[in-house]
Amino acid sequence: MSKGATAQELAISWATVDRYWNMTIETYEEAVTRQFISGLDKHQGVILDWLKSHEDLSAAQIQDWLMEHYQEGYKERTVRNYVQRQRILHHLPRKKPGRDYNSVPELPPGQQLQADFGEYWAIRQDMRRIKLYFVVFILAHSRYKYILWKLNPFTALDFTLSLERCFEAIGGIPEELVIDQDRLMVVQENYGDILYTREFERCKQWHGFRVRLCRKGDPESKGMIESGVKFVKYNFARYRLFITLEQWSSDSVEWLVRTGNGKVHAETKRIPAEVFLTEQPHLRPVKTILHPPSNADRITTPVRKNNTIRYKSCRYSVPSGTYLHCPEVQVREKDGYLEIFDKDGQQIVQAPLGVTPGELVRNNHHGRDITAHIQDLMTEARNALGNSPAAEVFLQKIQKTRGRYIRDQLQLILAVAGKYPAEIVQHALQACQACGSNAATDFRDFACHQFRQMMLDKAEPVQTIQPVQGIPSARMTGIRVSQHDPAIYQRLMTREEC
Repeated sequence: MSKGATAQELAISWATVDRYWNMTIETYEEAVTRQFISGLDKHQGVILDWLKSHEDLSAAQIQDWLMEHYQEGYKERTVRNYVQRQRILHHLPRKKPGRDYNSVPELPPGQQLQADFGEYWAIRQDMRRIKLYFVVFILAHSRYKYILWKLNPFTALDFTLSLERCFEAIGGIPEELVIDQDRLMVVQENYGDILYTREFERCKQWHGFRVRLCRKGDPESKGMIESGVKFVKYNFARYRLFITLEQWSSDSVEWLVRTGNGKVHAETKRIPAEVFLTEQPHLRPVKTILHPPSNADRITTPVRKNNTIRYKSCRYSVPSGTYLHCPEVQVREKDGYLEIFDKDGQQIVQAPLGVTPGELVRNNHHGRDITAHIQDLMTEARNALGNSPAAEVFLQKIQKTRGRYIRDQLQLILAVAGKYPAEIVQHALQACQACGSNAATDFRDFACHQFRQMMLDKAEPVQTIQPVQGIPSARMTGIRVSQHDPAIYQRLMTREEC
């Protein structure tokens, strides 16, 4: 056989075959002996003791212990190969601690509802892919399932609305909801002190159910819902053609009736739909829902930094501050208008649909700060300045000369008046009146100067240390300054002239 055929037969590299091709037995034995001589052999006994005492010890930890106990550094790859070789030679396989599982007892009817999210890449008619997002709810006693699909990732409000739709579909509310530590529901979990998102907390308080939070990285604690997500992916969604979201959702409802809730469950050996009929009376009645009804026809879109959104190649303005307080909004077309909703489902904008691609549909009212009226700010500033004639003259002058920036000017005056004492404020106002100033920045500078001067006047004078009388000051003696011969400078000057 050729070298290439030999390498293919042995499933090794051609370079390895070439290296050993013309090697004699004596040369091979010498090469093997030389190959397995390692600088770690002097610590072999200690390393073997470590491996025998700790079956799951890693090579990286052994490398650190060698540095700690013997102050000897080795390359990570050298230690890893040596430890692996010692495990093979001395039959010390690495064993990781296993986890002991127990069966979960069957829960009584109406006690627990489990929820989890899933994603699936569906195939369109033109063979392009589209990513779908879904949430699955399963009643633990009957294994009765409910599914909701979306084209965009779920938000905290979307999950709350989906949960309320599930309550309406099953006709009641269970005692307990089992969820992951997902950012849509949980902000922080600190040893049992759980901080929920605002939307989910409102829903929990309104409907009165308990929450059991699964630990991070522990999907086994809710194997029922994990299996439910896989069941939806591989029994319903796989190889199914996506046309529209409405068609897909309708098909999933029919699949639930036919298969998801209509076939005998492999674990309980009972039909979930039949068991659900006996479990439903144990559910608590549903209150009026907290949020508006279904928003499945809405699309979630991000808000840009300039407080605009994009929809079908056009741009639409939203009120100032939306980007900071609501980074995502939901949009819906209706009767030739685009309706924009905030994260709580409240409508904030209704704008006519754009016609030209790239068009900016702008409402000039959105660029204005309407959180406070000018007259209210004038009244607050007048009171902050002492409500005196001098304050009235100063404010009127600012409004006349800086009308375009009157809001910023008044807010700066209020900030300065709230920062410094009333005495400082009055001195700054008098200084502005004396120099005929019409700017809040001058008022701020005068107040800052007056405050610094007041602090300096209150500061205690620094005591200078006087030398003790009768004790001569220390003098440095024996210092000689090196001096050069003037002839050196003369030669340098002569050289430059040449």
